Amino acid sequence: MPDFNPIRTIAIKDIHDTLRDRFILIVTAFLGLAATVALVSGAIALRGDLATYEAAKATLLAIGKSVDGIKAPEFYPLRLLRGAIEQIEIIGAAVAILVGYRAAAAERGRQTLALILTRPLRNWQFVAGKMLAGFGLLAAGLAVVLVGLALVLHLTSGVGIGANDLARIAIVWGVALIYTSCFFLLGFVLTLHMKQPSHALLAAFAVWLLLVLIAPQIGDTLDPDNQVAGGVFAQLHIAKPDQTEIMKRFASFESLRNGIEVASVTKHFERFTFAILGIKATYAGMAIGPILTEMWSNLFWILLTALGLACLALALPLNPNRLAKA
Repeated sequence: MPDFNPIRTIAIKDIHDTLRDRFILIVTAFLGLAATVALVSGAIALRGDLATYEAAKATLLAIGKSVDGIKAPEFYPLRLLRGAIEQIEIIGAAVAILVGYRAAAAERGRQTLALILTRPLRNWQFVAGKMLAGFGLLAAGLAVVLVGLALVLHLTSGVGIGANDLARIAIVWGVALIYTSCFFLLGFVLTLHMKQPSHALLAAFAVWLLLVLIAPQIGDTLDPDNQVAGGVFAQLHIAKPDQTEIMKRFASFESLRNGIEVASVTKHFERFTFAILGIKATYAGMAIGPILTEMWSNLFWILLTALGLACLALALPLNPNRLAKA
């Protein structure tokens, strides 16, 4: 039976070391601040819309008009988390790379990695302990950010969030943890196995640039429906059947455009979270179950990416002599 005691010991030590130098606290605060700034302006606007509706309703009642036949507008406060999701996509992924880099570079910088690996400790136990610490730090940081945002949203938007909304935020937290873990593992594996840690960090951020910024941006730019507010078809009042016929003529182009997008784990994360939170209008008001069913493929690719990188990290052999010379 595998001995998990060394894994736990390494994980606890790594978490203590990280908290002692306040690295994770600083970057978590930065991510939380960026997400909060993106949230507050939208929350204030939503509160204003709600106040306007209530004032109009009160005015009608004051002059003796009935409001029974007037349907109340639907307010979806979770849509205001769009900015927070985008911050997690970009800043969260970058922070995760730095956490992974630090997890590997800390031992190499102190020249303790070779010493650790000469003890009765299997390579996979050392790697698993570091991974467990990284996942724990990311989970805690994301939880602090999302709980804080939920509280700010509840207090400032004028539209309270209920149990269903909290369940959606919890799902987003879990998927965000898996998503950021992909970039943690990327930074960790490269730093642990490349000869120069600085080169590993540059390589990790090159991949980050490609997956997080370039590929999604290319896909969005090539999508003509994103170039006009509300979509080209909607602005031209083209019926749905006609839209389908038009898109058939551009099937190859659309396949290429979508292929570029889905090559990025960031796009899968965005599609899944935008659906769960109702940020995409198609899913606003839809129950969680049908959304999970429809968006399962996106979740699958995020899970597959994280699992593949985790297996790679555990399987690659460590060469302490080579790493000690870094």
